[in-house]
Order: sequence, then C-alpha cells, then structure tokens
Amino acid sequence: MIDFTPLEEFSESQENLHLICSLDESFDPSAAVISLKGYLDHSNSIEFAEAVVDFFNGEWKKNPVILDLENLQYISSSGLGSFTTIRVQAELKESPFYLLKMKGKVRKVFDQIGFSSFFKMIDSLQDAH
Repeated sequence: MIDFTPLEEFSESQENLHLICSLDESFDPSAAVISLKGYLDHSNSIEFAEAVVDFFNGEWKKNPVILDLENLQYISSSGLGSFTTIRVQAELKESPFYLLKMKGKVRKVFDQIGFSSFFKMIDSLQDAH
C-alpha cells in the first residue's frame, strides 16, 4: 500500500496550501494523484518538496505521479523549484510524472519561464494512459 503520510502531514501543517492524495488504480501500476489547492510560494515550497521526497523514499517505484493543479491559485519561482525537485525524484524512481489541469496564472508562469516544455502537462487523467 502506498503511504501518503508525509504529504498528509505537510498538508495539515499548512494554511495556504492543502493537498488531497489519492491512488488511481486505473493505471498499471497505480498512480498517485496529488491535488494542490491554494498557494505554493516561498513560505511553503521547501517543506512541500521535502514532503514529496519523503513520499518517494517509501515503497514508491515506477508508479506514475500526477500533480493536479486545477485548484492551485498561485505559484512563485520557489514553487517552480519544488516541481523540479519532484521531477528529479520521479526520474530516480523511474516514475512517470505529470502536471494535470494547469491553467490561468499558474500556466502563464510556466510558459514565461520556459518550463512548459520541461514537464509533461496533461488536461485529463486519460491523457496520461
């Protein structure tokens, strides 16, 4: 069973960023879907990246990881850095890594910095299959 404890503990300690973690068994192997709601900025990006690294240090290997950004309202440059950390961890675990439903201001930041081509962006879970 996949242990989301590091991510859940992070979420409980935050005021501006909340995570909802679920396992999507329509993937083989199952995918972790981590939904972000709120703001990812200098106040929480380091702790967020550390929680994801702790998550990857568990039994995770080769399972897809999908960050659902539909309800992420803001991301700063330090937040972008945490996504880079996550991408590196996913590669080390041979896990496909996707950014789901990125829109609005968040998408604009990725586009402006040139990160859009650095990440696999999808509009629906079916796009990752």
